[in-house]
Amino acid sequence: MLNKFKNIQTILFTTYSLIIIIVFTVLVVWIYLWVSDLLRENATDSIYNLAQSTQEKLDLEIQKMDAVTLDVMYSNLVKDLFIEYTSGKTEEQLHASTSKSIPMNNFESSKELADILAIAIGPSRPVDQVYLYDFMNSVYANGIENGHQSYDPTKEDWYKTVTENKKGKFIHPPVPDEKMSKFLSSNQVQYSISLFRLFYDQENVAQGIVEVKQYYNHIFKSIMDYLDRNPNREKIIVFDDSNHIIYPLNMNQSDYEPYITKYSNYNNDDKYTIITNPTTKEKEMLSIKHSQFTRWNVAIIISEKKLLAPLSLFAKRTVFVAILILIFAILLSFFSAKRITLPILKIHRTIRNIRLEDIGYNPTPQQLNSGLNELDQLHLSFINMNSRLKNSMNELLLSQAQELQSKMIALQSQMNPHFLYNTIMTIRIMAEENMNSQIIEMSDNLSDMLRYISSDESLEVDIATELHYTEKYINIHQIRYGSQLQYSFEIDPNMLDLKIPKLIIQPLVENALKFVTRKASPWHIHIVGTITNNNWQITVSDNGLGFNDQQLNLLYEKIEKIEQSKIMPGLKLNGMGLLNIYLRLKLQYQAKMVFRIAYNSNGGASVTIGGFIVEEE
Repeated sequence: MLNKFKNIQTILFTTYSLIIIIVFTVLVVWIYLWVSDLLRENATDSIYNLAQSTQEKLDLEIQKMDAVTLDVMYSNLVKDLFIEYTSGKTEEQLHASTSKSIPMNNFESSKELADILAIAIGPSRPVDQVYLYDFMNSVYANGIENGHQSYDPTKEDWYKTVTENKKGKFIHPPVPDEKMSKFLSSNQVQYSISLFRLFYDQENVAQGIVEVKQYYNHIFKSIMDYLDRNPNREKIIVFDDSNHIIYPLNMNQSDYEPYITKYSNYNNDDKYTIITNPTTKEKEMLSIKHSQFTRWNVAIIISEKKLLAPLSLFAKRTVFVAILILIFAILLSFFSAKRITLPILKIHRTIRNIRLEDIGYNPTPQQLNSGLNELDQLHLSFINMNSRLKNSMNELLLSQAQELQSKMIALQSQMNPHFLYNTIMTIRIMAEENMNSQIIEMSDNLSDMLRYISSDESLEVDIATELHYTEKYINIHQIRYGSQLQYSFEIDPNMLDLKIPKLIIQPLVENALKFVTRKASPWHIHIVGTITNNNWQITVSDNGLGFNDQQLNLLYEKIEKIEQSKIMPGLKLNGMGLLNIYLRLKLQYQAKMVFRIAYNSNGGASVTIGGFIVEEE
């Protein structure tokens, strides 16, 4: 009973559908993973770049302030005028509020000092206020607020820190600044940030303190502008190394404590880290950049869900489009399978009606008209098959006859006349030298070799027999050359009983001897036999001069010509050793034959032959 699941239409539909599903799924998954990685990387890069750019902008603002302090510090004119201005004052003058109470020389110094500080601030006004303090109670102001004032060092929270910081700057956290607030139209108290440095005379003795001030909103303007454009996206905080929040102002420290605490285990080279919001329990991405210049840390906080929203949208759209395309492809495979099935049924009926007595009868071809060229051609081929079958059978018989003839010629063409000639000449020389025992041994080996070569009882022998007579052949030459010729066998015992074509190893040894004796002795011939994955291989290698390139090219040309024409060449008695072996391996093992020629790394050459192991029934 026929199985409906084994019909052609079902198999084609199932096969096409599986191929489409597998290929399409792999492709979609690969594209999704690739694009999602790009989207995720771009998203994470965005918060990292935002933290980095924000930190750089803050550094730039503080660097502008610091540049003013350095201009003042390194200006000898400013320091000399400040010392001249403060040195001639009495205690009452320090508290005076008008210039009339200042001596004329100090008044001139004050005016020059004001002009120089105005130049130091510059027209772009990187700072809004500059103060010069001495270590008593006198301070000189220039900027929005001008003139001399007095101050109490013991009441200033920054005084001790600045005087103990001999070589560096001190950035004071933001504080309400009522003095500077009155110069703005806003009714709210403005905050300012101050940067302090000590300045020294030419003897490197501290002479006073320089303070520059800038409005808080000016320094953090870039952050404020960004948050105004993105009110529901990132949160940005700035805190110093003491975990004091600098931005935003007047925020509850405990609300941001988890993010600040996370910084202690945060690698500044990392792009981000994952943290759980203590209130909403939502996963958030945290990116922190630390500034060595300001010692401030810029933290960017954003919901992971919001940041990766484009990735989620892409995933949904990808799945939706993929399902639609997959459904369309499966429907297309169904109709394609059905279209192929109908013409095949017609071809099946045609084949079923072909009978043996119709061989040679060529009916008028009938068109299938399936719409598929291949099936139409297949239909015509089956109709004309009976007329071509006879020719094919004749060609097959002819091919078998040629193969048998090639085997017979190969078996009759193995004995190299040079071998007989050299052996007989060696026997003659040994006879003149009364080397009777060697002559007897050589004659016995030669007799055994001739008997083995001329025997036609079987076209195949086991490897053990082939190696036995190969060794006799080598012994004939070793009697002649003595210790100059050395050889070795390394054969897997499991392959000794395998059947191989007769006289297929000895010609390789003969070929090796021909090349190895062209160089100075000693001469080495090594025969190795192995079995791998149901295939046998035998390699004959030597330490001779190697093959001549012209001879190898000629051999390869003959092999290529045989492969293309499929015609066996006429085999000559001499000079056909390697080609003879190739032809017999080709006849015996077809595509599973092994025939390789290679140069050895330490000199000489090697020839490897082999084939598959035929299991005996």
